[in-house]
Amino acid sequence: MNTKIRLFKYTFIVLSIMCCIMLGSTLIINALGDINAFGVSSGRTVAEKQSDSTVTASTGTPAKASAVPAPTASTDTAAVTPDKTAIDTETSTTAPPPVQAPVKSPAVTEESQKQNSSTPPADNTQAPENESAPPPDDKPAQEPAPASVTISAVGDIMAHQSNLNNAYSPKTGTYDFTGFLEYVRPYLTEADLTIGNFETVTAGPKTGYTSYPSFNTPDAILPALAGAGFDILSTANNHCLDRGISGLTRTIQMINKNKMLNIGSSTNGKNKYVIKDINGIKLGILSYSGMYNGLDKKLSAAQKATYLSPINELQIQKDIKAAKADKADAVIVIVHWGTEYQRTPDNSQTALAKKMLSWGADIILGSHPHVIQKSEIVKVNGKDKFIIYSMGNFISGYRRVDKASRPNKIYTEDGIIVNLRLEKDASNGIVIKSVDYVPTWVDKYYVNNRPVFKIIPIPDENISGKYITDYNRPFIKQSYKNTMGIMAKMK
Repeated sequence: MNTKIRLFKYTFIVLSIMCCIMLGSTLIINALGDINAFGVSSGRTVAEKQSDSTVTASTGTPAKASAVPAPTASTDTAAVTPDKTAIDTETSTTAPPPVQAPVKSPAVTEESQKQNSSTPPADNTQAPENESAPPPDDKPAQEPAPASVTISAVGDIMAHQSNLNNAYSPKTGTYDFTGFLEYVRPYLTEADLTIGNFETVTAGPKTGYTSYPSFNTPDAILPALAGAGFDILSTANNHCLDRGISGLTRTIQMINKNKMLNIGSSTNGKNKYVIKDINGIKLGILSYSGMYNGLDKKLSAAQKATYLSPINELQIQKDIKAAKADKADAVIVIVHWGTEYQRTPDNSQTALAKKMLSWGADIILGSHPHVIQKSEIVKVNGKDKFIIYSMGNFISGYRRVDKASRPNKIYTEDGIIVNLRLEKDASNGIVIKSVDYVPTWVDKYYVNNRPVFKIIPIPDENISGKYITDYNRPFIKQSYKNTMGIMAKMK
């Protein structure tokens, strides 16, 4: 009997303990359910956190987290207001904040629903660190670079008899002038626009190829110039009528055939000057000559007006005004003037230059004296203007040792490449940003008893290269000093 009583007691105790355990488990489960109902997660794996913080490829922002379950009907908490649904720890890439108890709020009324429908809920969630707003950019927005154009210009291009002999090949019976330009070609092709004074004609072989005093040069000189970078050739000079009107018009046609432009004369009275648009900058390029070796006297007034552009102050002023009316941003005037072999400009040059600048010219490029004359940078209405009174000889057969009786023979071997850079300023219009110079010297030597001419560029006094020899070095250094000693520099 006692054994049965003890067995009953033990059974009762065990059952009581099991009931307590079951009751406790139920309370714990309910409590956990209430906590999860308010979005507090527990026991999440690393994989789950990583999947919730994935960055989308298209926007670079974290992907949205899955919706949080709403509270169940069995909970006795008040409704959660729309402006704070839960503490979102799932989208953060940092450690979640400490768990906070949900804040109770009054039940949502009809009036509050109206207010909430018109007012967006405040976002009190913690922003992930990788979504922080970028720091403000303190640097001002960069303005686009101003439009610019580079211009190179040279002086007289001629072909004396020794030059013709150099270009001629007895084996083929043809002419080739490319060798003259071999060393200066890299300098000329760098510019957006390259200009030269073409002081000869290409009237064709029928009348024979001749030198001074009446030039006629083989057509082969033109593709050589085009290949070296020339874009515009001026034919307003005292040798443009050496073969009459027919020689002048054929020269213009051949220049155009070689894809270069002619200025300063015309075949039909038109296009004596050009407007050329380069990099969004319109350049008006005009050209005039003060002499025609008396050959213009053979022409009628109508022919002069049709074919030539003589220096006439009223016409120059009118043409500058017309170029401006054609929307030219800058006006370049090429003028054949002055006294041969004189190293300083005469009064007629300086007086006309001053007038042309006042009429609206920006750049004046002079030729004819066959020696280099000074350059100037002049302020007109607060803006820099540029003048070079003579650019000397670019291609010629002039030598300091020849027997001709003329002054300053040593300077007739000198030339110059004038380089200008213009910018189009939004407020001030065209501005000359830089002026620099590459002096040149015409070298002459012999190979197999035949003359060879090369134009030597001299960017600095101590230039070195395969074309510098013990023989020509002293002449090159002297040429550099002669030229740069009278060139103006921008301040």
